[in-house]
Amino acid sequence: MTIEKSNSPVEFAAFERTGWDANIAGYDRAFGTVARQTVAPLLDAAAVGRGSRVLDVCAGPGMLTAAALARGAQAIGLDFSPAAVELARQNVPGGRFEQGDAQSLPFPDRSFDAVVCGYGLMHVPEPALALAEMRRILKTAGRVAVSVWDAAGVGFSLVYEAVRAHGRLEVALPHGPDFFQFGTPDKLEAALANVGFVDVAALSVAQTWRVESADRYVEAILSGTVRVRAVLAAQTGTAAVAVSAYLADNLERFRGSDGAYAVPMPAVIGSGVKAP
Repeated sequence: MTIEKSNSPVEFAAFERTGWDANIAGYDRAFGTVARQTVAPLLDAAAVGRGSRVLDVCAGPGMLTAAALARGAQAIGLDFSPAAVELARQNVPGGRFEQGDAQSLPFPDRSFDAVVCGYGLMHVPEPALALAEMRRILKTAGRVAVSVWDAAGVGFSLVYEAVRAHGRLEVALPHGPDFFQFGTPDKLEAALANVGFVDVAALSVAQTWRVESADRYVEAILSGTVRVRAVLAAQTGTAAVAVSAYLADNLERFRGSDGAYAVPMPAVIGSGVKAP
């Protein structure tokens, strides 16, 4: 498998970092309830337990670090966004969080028993380099586990579907890797094997995002994402109206008896082992 990378890595990294500095709190409010559904199976896939030394890459608001600490692990969270690091420190007062680059991890070789990364691979310019760094800092027989959004999910793909139908996808953004390039179990397994992990495995995990209304859905995208926000925010005039109407119409199929929507947002969790 060829792992796609940005053809403008400096610009893309700056775009993502600036976006997350602005929107990490919105992400935690809007999508934290979904992302937290992945925490236990992700830590299980990395065999995180009491005494494990764990690095949480792209730690965001700190949910994986918090859960690893609750299991009795020694955990460090790392994120490239200063705002994310600050939010994680607020959310997890007893945790250790540092600012750093997933593509150049500031730790020696063979430092950790486990490395986890929740929904971070889609946001780095060179995902293969980030995976190789995770492998480098693992001890022999250490485990990696990563989660990405399943390409079959509705939460983000519906925006692209709506824009494709009624707006324009060609917006002025730095080039980034395909957001869904790891979005099936087969693709994520292939990526992990590509950088040298063995005993790779991946599975899709069903998750649901409860959102109160179509307006709240749009608000969450605009205040809690980066790339998807930029695409949606670039729509103007009649196109913006048509996109909003498309989103509202297509969310109706997920409306429950209480009036809220239960939007499918499955994840793919992949894991592997560092061979001798």
